[in-house]
Amino acid sequence: MKEEKKFFSTMDVKDKNGNILGAVCVTPSKEIGKRDILLMDEKSMTQSARSTTELINMLSKKNVTFEEKKLVLDFLSERLRNLEQNMPPSASKKTKKTIK
Repeated sequence: MKEEKKFFSTMDVKDKNGNILGAVCVTPSKEIGKRDILLMDEKSMTQSARSTTELINMLSKKNVTFEEKKLVLDFLSERLRNLEQNMPPSASKKTKKTIK
Protein backbone atom coordinates (compact mmCIF):
# COMPACT_ATOMS: atom_id res chain seq x y z
CA MET A 1 0.00 0.00 0.00
CA LYS A 2 1.38 3.41 -1.01
CA GLU A 3 1.47 5.90 1.86
CA GLU A 4 0.45 9.47 1.04
CA LYS A 5 2.96 12.10 2.16
CA LYS A 6 1.58 14.70 4.59
CA PHE A 7 2.83 18.26 4.10
CA PHE A 8 2.77 20.67 7.03
CA SER A 9 4.11 23.82 5.37
CA THR A 10 1.68 23.81 2.43
CA MET A 11 -2.05 23.77 1.93
CA ASP A 12 -3.93 23.03 -1.30
CA VAL A 13 -6.22 25.83 -2.48
CA LYS A 14 -9.32 25.17 -4.60
CA ASP A 15 -11.20 27.52 -6.91
CA LYS A 16 -14.99 28.02 -6.94
CA ASN A 17 -15.41 24.88 -9.06
CA GLY A 18 -13.54 22.70 -6.56
CA ASN A 19 -10.48 22.30 -8.79
CA ILE A 20 -7.06 22.56 -7.17
CA LEU A 21 -5.68 25.96 -8.10
CA GLY A 22 -2.35 25.47 -6.37
CA ALA A 23 -0.94 25.63 -2.87
CA VAL A 24 -0.13 28.17 -0.20
CA CYS A 25 3.22 27.76 1.49
CA VAL A 26 4.70 29.43 4.56
CA THR A 27 8.42 28.97 5.13
CA PRO A 28 11.19 30.61 7.11
CA SER A 29 12.88 33.35 5.09
CA LYS A 30 16.58 33.62 4.33
CA GLU A 31 16.56 36.56 6.72
CA ILE A 32 16.51 35.21 10.28
CA GLY A 33 13.26 35.86 12.11
CA LYS A 34 11.24 36.49 8.95
CA ARG A 35 8.90 34.28 6.89
CA ASP A 36 7.88 33.89 3.25
CA ILE A 37 4.25 33.42 2.15
CA LEU A 38 3.98 31.88 -1.32
CA LEU A 39 1.12 31.09 -3.66
CA MET A 40 2.22 28.29 -5.97
CA ASP A 41 -0.24 28.27 -8.87
CA GLU A 42 -0.44 25.05 -10.92
CA LYS A 43 -0.83 26.92 -14.21
CA SER A 44 1.25 30.05 -13.69
CA MET A 45 4.25 31.28 -11.77
CA THR A 46 4.71 31.20 -8.02
CA GLN A 47 3.96 34.52 -6.35
CA SER A 48 5.23 35.90 -3.05
CA ALA A 49 2.86 37.75 -0.73
CA ARG A 50 4.15 40.44 1.62
CA SER A 51 1.22 39.95 3.99
CA THR A 52 -1.81 37.79 4.64
CA THR A 53 -3.99 40.59 3.27
CA GLU A 54 -2.09 40.59 0.00
CA LEU A 55 -2.43 36.80 -0.23
CA ILE A 56 -6.20 36.94 0.34
CA ASN A 57 -6.50 39.61 -2.36
CA MET A 58 -4.50 37.39 -4.74
CA LEU A 59 -6.85 34.48 -3.99
CA SER A 60 -9.90 36.70 -4.59
CA LYS A 61 -8.61 37.50 -8.08
CA LYS A 62 -8.33 33.75 -8.75
CA ASN A 63 -12.00 33.04 -7.84
CA VAL A 64 -11.33 31.30 -4.53
CA THR A 65 -14.45 31.02 -2.34
CA PHE A 66 -14.89 32.87 0.92
CA GLU A 67 -14.92 29.56 2.84
CA GLU A 68 -11.66 28.46 1.20
CA LYS A 69 -10.05 31.82 2.04
CA LYS A 70 -11.07 31.32 5.70
CA LEU A 71 -9.34 27.93 5.66
CA VAL A 72 -6.22 29.56 4.24
CA LEU A 73 -6.27 32.19 7.02
CA ASP A 74 -6.59 29.47 9.67
CA PHE A 75 -3.68 27.58 8.07
CA LEU A 76 -1.55 30.75 7.93
CA SER A 77 -2.30 31.62 11.55
CA GLU A 78 -1.34 28.17 12.77
CA ARG A 79 1.76 27.95 10.59
CA LEU A 80 3.01 31.44 11.54
CA ARG A 81 2.43 30.67 15.23
CA ASN A 82 4.41 27.44 14.83
CA LEU A 83 7.28 29.22 13.07
CA GLU A 84 7.39 31.87 15.79
CA GLN A 85 7.47 29.28 18.59
CA ASN A 86 10.33 27.42 16.91
CA MET A 87 12.37 30.55 16.23
CA PRO A 88 15.71 30.59 18.08
CA PRO A 89 15.78 33.15 20.92
CA SER A 90 18.65 35.04 19.27
CA ALA A 91 16.44 35.64 16.20
CA SER A 92 13.76 37.53 18.07
CA LYS A 93 14.57 41.22 18.10
CA LYS A 94 11.77 42.40 20.35
CA THR A 95 12.59 45.52 22.26
CA LYS A 96 11.27 45.99 25.76
CA LYS A 97 9.96 49.39 26.75
CA THR A 98 10.39 50.49 30.32
CA ILE A 99 7.79 52.71 31.92
CA LYS A 100 9.09 55.34 34.35
